[in-house]
Amino acid sequence: MKNVFAFLTILVVAASCASTVKTKTAAAPAPSPVGSWDYSITGTPEGDFVGVITITEQEKKYAATMNANGNDMSFTSLNYAPETKKVTGDFSYSGTSVYFDADLNGDELTGKMSAGGMDFPFKATRKK
Repeated sequence: MKNVFAFLTILVVAASCASTVKTKTAAAPAPSPVGSWDYSITGTPEGDFVGVITITEQEKKYAATMNANGNDMSFTSLNYAPETKKVTGDFSYSGTSVYFDADLNGDELTGKMSAGGMDFPFKATRKK
């Protein structure tokens, strides 16, 4: 009985003195708009548009090309603010400046395209 009591005492003391070891988990990669996205723009005077937007990054500068109906349009500028997860940019479509403003939420981009004083809903899903 004395041995059992001594064993339990040692076990309780050892357990209370044991340090908690946190295992390092791999940090999730920072969210990024880089990749290919299936997008839709709805409600424009020319109808709805669907296609693929491809966003790349080189030396901390972003670029994008949008494909719609077999035509590629390169963005004049594209910016990404990681702290707000905001993606903004602009390009020209048929001589009209189009402004892009979207929020990155995981594998979704949602926001708007603006041209000629009008806003059109934009939504994109990252291609896997």
